[in-house]
Amino acid sequence: MKVIVFIALLTCILGQQPEMLEQIAQNSFGRQILQTIQLELTQENAARQIYTMLNKLFYDLRDEDARSSKANGERQAQCADQFALINSIQEKAVVAKADYERQIPGKQEELANKVAQVEQKNAEIQRNDQLQINFSEQRRKEHEAYERKRDELIGLINGLKQAQQIIRQLQTPHPGGALVQLKEHHEQLLKSYAANSEFKSMASLLMELCTDTKIHSDNDNVQVIVDIINDLIESIYDVQKREMYAEDWAEKFFQQDLLRFSKENVRLSGQIADDQAAAEFAQQRLEDLQQQALLQQIIYDNKEVERKSFEVACKEDNNAAEQARVSRNEQIQIVLQLLELFENNFNDRTRAALLQIIV
Repeated sequence: MKVIVFIALLTCILGQQPEMLEQIAQNSFGRQILQTIQLELTQENAARQIYTMLNKLFYDLRDEDARSSKANGERQAQCADQFALINSIQEKAVVAKADYERQIPGKQEELANKVAQVEQKNAEIQRNDQLQINFSEQRRKEHEAYERKRDELIGLINGLKQAQQIIRQLQTPHPGGALVQLKEHHEQLLKSYAANSEFKSMASLLMELCTDTKIHSDNDNVQVIVDIINDLIESIYDVQKREMYAEDWAEKFFQQDLLRFSKENVRLSGQIADDQAAAEFAQQRLEDLQQQALLQQIIYDNKEVERKSFEVACKEDNNAAEQARVSRNEQIQIVLQLLELFENNFNDRTRAALLQIIV
């Protein structure tokens, strides 16, 4: 019974040989192997040599498959490492960009504050300059008013002294035209010197008294008037001194105000220089932060391009390795089929089938 089964199995295998060889011949690698086998079959002891060749080819293919799988594994590991490195660089770029962008609003506010401070201090300097102009104009008017009053008082004093000289003539036995001269002098004094003076009324009264015949006929009375004029002149001198002191103090306070405004402007100018320097530094720092944030974005984008390029390359390498593995497995299966044929089923019928196959 076992013999019958063996014979039936052998018959089945032998019957499938032509079909198997046809399938092998459809593969380019298989055709090359069959061509080589056909050439070797013409020599002595061909089966053993072919088997040895096929056995060596099997181990070579298996070793090549192992090396290729290892190389592809190493390549994919390198890809994974590269992806990890890219991820790390991108994560750092994201963190760094966020840190730079976090600092930007504060630096913008600092810059705006410094610019506002510069504008404020410039406005203060302009205000001080305008105050100096206003004070100078006011001081000019005050000084002109002082000079007008000083000239008026000096004129009044001179007029009263001239009047004294004329009045003394009334004490002489022959006054002559002193009364006429005194009257004319009185009119000129009122017109030219004492028009706005606080002593106008008193001076006018004295002049009128001197022209009164009842008064000037008595020398004692005339002398009284002369003495009153002396007292009046002294009073005018006192007023002139007070006006002069008041002018000196006004000028002193005016110069102090000018000096104060000048010092204040110097101080403000120094602060403006400091604020401008701080503003320039803040502007530079702001630009640096913006550039650094942009640089981190560029780094991230470049690494994203690099990632995609690596993904394509790694995928292509893996696909190529997989295709090569599939192709080698087909080649190994072909070699195994032929090894089985030459190891267990090689005979004259197999030889004839191998020589008849068209490759």
